[in-house]
Amino acid sequence: MKKVSDKQRQKNKEYARTRKLAYERDDGMCVLCGALATETHHIIFRSHGGTNDLKNLACLCRHCHELAHGVDAKKVREVLMEMTDRYEEGCVRCSVRRGIDHGRT
Repeated sequence: MKKVSDKQRQKNKEYARTRKLAYERDDGMCVLCGALATETHHIIFRSHGGTNDLKNLACLCRHCHELAHGVDAKKVREVLMEMTDRYEEGCVRCSVRRGIDHGRT
């Protein structure tokens, strides 16, 4: 069984806290398509140096989360990063739900 370091345990606690804040900020809705959010996504992947900061988290539905890790990952990341700039400006509900083909009709 793999041991969890104190540093990793602290990061997990931080993520649990900021994940809840992201859910509240995004009203529990997918920031890309408006469906019920089921997952919290790291915009810049942790494996690429992304943090658990609220600015780096976005609530997504399962379908959009799959897009965020699939062939459209770069485009999704660009849209989400644009969105985080608007978060800082205080405009959470803006018209950034565009440019992503969800494959839905």
